Amino acid sequence: MQLKPHKVIGTALMVAMFGAPLAAHAERIVRCESYGLKYRYCPVDTDNRVELDRKLSLFECREHRSWGYDRHGIWVDRGCSAEFRVGDRHGSNKAGAAVAAIAGIALIAALANNKNQQSQQEVAAWAVGNYTGYDETERTNVQINIMPGGNVSGQAGNNPFTGSVRDNRLEAGRHVFRIERSGNGFLAVDERDANHRVLFQRVAGGY
Repeated sequence: MQLKPHKVIGTALMVAMFGAPLAAHAERIVRCESYGLKYRYCPVDTDNRVELDRKLSLFECREHRSWGYDRHGIWVDRGCSAEFRVGDRHGSNKAGAAVAAIAGIALIAALANNKNQQSQQEVAAWAVGNYTGYDETERTNVQINIMPGGNVSGQAGNNPFTGSVRDNRLEAGRHVFRIERSGNGFLAVDERDANHRVLFQRVAGGY
């Protein structure tokens, strides 16, 4: 159910007036382990704040290569097993300031249009996972990881990149592709150059 703008604002003002605390995720430790050198996704609300706290495996744990995260969780791969520090270590001190700002935040939320709300939806389940491909135009191997929230990380040759997936549109580094499902992977076609195509094959996926 979507609240009307005046109801959202009224609710926000009541929260501010009565000093109801806004939940702030305190820092915590989360363990995520790659078994058998395989990809694994560990769902957890990260607040988009994750640091590697303690490596548990003999294998290297390198961000964007063998581990990473989005706001929905942490992923590990290639044998990386570790404990991660998740959330805001100063979160409990920010509750007062957050309460003071809640009316303004609620007003912004009430005025947001449906298009912006749709852009925050999670990526299609078939697209989530790790993929490899060969970019003939750039003449380089490409590795790409698509997270459930739509965040993208990867590496083209020796160059790491980040991006996002929304609907059938992939933004990866300086390129923007249209993607369509193909077998166990997907075909990416550059929006600016239809001859620039990369066929990606799945190497891992799922939660």
